[in-house]
Amino acid sequence: MGCNVSAATATVTPSATIRPRQTSGTRNNQSMTDEQSHLMYAQLFKELTNQIGEEDRPRIISYCSDLYIEENLADSIEKNSELNTLTNYMREKIQDDDPICSIGHLMLEMGSYERAEYIYLKALSTQQDDWIRQASLLNNLGKIHQEQEKYVKALEYYQKAVELQHQHLPEDHFSLSIDYNNIGSVYQKQNKYDLALEYFQRALNIEMNSLQKHDELVALFTNNIGLVYNDQKNFSQGLVYHEKSLEMNDKLLPSTHPTLALSHHNLAISLFFLGRLQQALEHAKKAVDITSQSLPNGHPQRDAHQDLMNNIQKKI
Repeated sequence: MGCNVSAATATVTPSATIRPRQTSGTRNNQSMTDEQSHLMYAQLFKELTNQIGEEDRPRIISYCSDLYIEENLADSIEKNSELNTLTNYMREKIQDDDPICSIGHLMLEMGSYERAEYIYLKALSTQQDDWIRQASLLNNLGKIHQEQEKYVKALEYYQKAVELQHQHLPEDHFSLSIDYNNIGSVYQKQNKYDLALEYFQRALNIEMNSLQKHDELVALFTNNIGLVYNDQKNFSQGLVYHEKSLEMNDKLLPSTHPTLALSHHNLAISLFFLGRLQQALEHAKKAVDITSQSLPNGHPQRDAHQDLMNNIQKKI
């Protein structure tokens, strides 16, 4: 992942280009201890198992027995304001009309991929009459395999989701933009850059022409196109797209949002390889400043921004 060193700047290796996650989360949050994380996940698992039917409840509890605790942990969580805030955020993030799917989302957030797959497949088998739900679950299964770097299997699930939706929707329907972006992200991981560009551009075109345009998705897809151009060492084109993405995120996001730092970071890399070192340093510093206000010490994104800034300073 990220940019290789060009011959013109071989003395410095900037940090890898950072890609915003498609489903941003707080998995393995650096500000929490393992004990606190387990407390949060166990409480959420308990809440969700209380919502599912008696037929499924024993089997799911048995499959995830290390998470199930009889006692109510809410009081313990509420005593820690940071943990309580994070638990409320996670509770909202994994919310789904189907509590079994919510448990699958929880397992995905935990990085418990085998259990997430088991639960999503179970849910998929019960949703034969709901193609919208089926497509969502197929995308979730694709995400599981992508996280494990099983790109062929991930692509298989993403393409199944698209094929299913094509049976009910036109090819340029706004609901398909995320699906095309997901496929593009797999091709990018496989270094199939022309295909990645094709699908990212398709996703962007859909959003740009949609009556229900989502500006945050336009910014994301624009960024992803810039990432591919950087991967291809076409840093001039990468710069164009990262400048557009930064301009949009600057309007959309709070000044301390980590995604805004990502935009500065990715733009800094394009500038670096174009030899515009002082400008690259300015954007790298902005990324560091933003995440120093919004992410804890030791967070990998914050460290990556600092590494990039240090490397640019060495070159200057």
